[in-house]
Amino acid sequence: MKVLLINPLTNEKGMLNITTNLGLGYIATSLRRNGFEVDIWDGVKKGMSSEKLKERLRLRDYDVAGFQVYTYSVPYAREGLRMVKSLNPEVLTLIGGAHPSGDPEMVMNDLEEADFAFRGEAEIGLPKLLKKLNGDIEDCRFEDIPNLIWRENGKIHYNPLQPIEDLDSLGVPSWDLINPNDYPNAPVGAVAKNFPLATISTTRGCPYSCTFCANSLIMGKKVRGRSAKSVLDEMELLHDEYGVKEIQIIDDTFTSRRDMAIGICNGIIERRLNISLSLPNGVRLNTLDEELLKLLEKAGFFSMGLGIESGSEKTLKTMKKKQTIAEIKEKVNLVHRVTKIRTTGFFIIGFPGEEKEDILKSIKLSKELPINRAQITIFLPVTGCEMYRKLKSEGKLDNMGFKDMSFHNIVYVPEGMTVTQLKRLRMRAYLEFYLRPRIIWGLLSEIQSLEHLKFILRRVGKLFS
Repeated sequence: MKVLLINPLTNEKGMLNITTNLGLGYIATSLRRNGFEVDIWDGVKKGMSSEKLKERLRLRDYDVAGFQVYTYSVPYAREGLRMVKSLNPEVLTLIGGAHPSGDPEMVMNDLEEADFAFRGEAEIGLPKLLKKLNGDIEDCRFEDIPNLIWRENGKIHYNPLQPIEDLDSLGVPSWDLINPNDYPNAPVGAVAKNFPLATISTTRGCPYSCTFCANSLIMGKKVRGRSAKSVLDEMELLHDEYGVKEIQIIDDTFTSRRDMAIGICNGIIERRLNISLSLPNGVRLNTLDEELLKLLEKAGFFSMGLGIESGSEKTLKTMKKKQTIAEIKEKVNLVHRVTKIRTTGFFIIGFPGEEKEDILKSIKLSKELPINRAQITIFLPVTGCEMYRKLKSEGKLDNMGFKDMSFHNIVYVPEGMTVTQLKRLRMRAYLEFYLRPRIIWGLLSEIQSLEHLKFILRRVGKLFS
């Protein structure tokens, strides 16, 4: 069977963070190991478009088309699924990713052209499903296929989430299909020191219960980590075979597995890997200590995101963040005191139950902390997270459209506030933070090229559009 794995989003949709597609890369490796022929069509690569996807589907005789779906990409996935079925109704269509994981029953109604779907990890379940449908294995029921979503007798069924315990057993993504050199210079978080760069993942799962996040619905509550050797070998492969000069570790929980993080840092130093590193998706502040921070810097980490979220104790409690303002200040000051690692503070405003005073507290805290950048996003009810389920049950998300589900849009406004007020507060937060000489000079020093500058300006323009 010939399989095409598809990210239906393209540069023409105004994408910002454009990096190597690890999800499709891991699926490709799993399918190849099971004897399938695999291609990847990642729409955010340089020079891709919807028309080129149609041309690819016409020219090559695929048996299976699998779509990666985020909530905001549902309309583009629908367009792609219909394109596939119109060209050849016999092609098996599949969907997976964050959106199906967040609401597995709803997604099969929203995307009727999908024959099957997966929630969470699909590296084990997808090859098993294709072998069953191809007649290669017997005595296999749909109920036996991990994380599968399917239709039967007019009803939608989905199997329990089964996280993969041994991440090393998955190997590494099929880097030949997601070559880092085929992607624009548009790193996660906008900051980079060297190009070309690639993203890698070292852990899966999250033990925390933040009400704005759906990570545990996709990857489970238990944090599972790769071995240091596996990660280091992948770093060497990227450096030696693809000329990668910088690696972004996109985990949310890298420092939560302290033993793994230390092993990776020591291995980078011992192997003398000449690469720069960053943690753009953020780390939990409570996982940081002086010894670990100094080791991260020694290994080559120059930048990291910090999950601060709010300057309001009330909002932090509603978020179930399990950290106080005093703890935030202590840990952020620790990073600044013992390292020269540049930091981005993540803040969410417009959270359910917030008032203007809560947002002003976040703005004030952002300026008090010794951070180099601030990312201030308006609360987004991510599909499946606790706050999404609460607001949906209260009928407060009835007018929400899938295309709106981006961190650059406003899809929810707290009671007593307006969209205009929220936009003005976000603009105030950015202007008050960034219009300071120390911050401006630091940002100018981080621009690496004209392409990088254009990317940063595009991000800024998106914020205030």
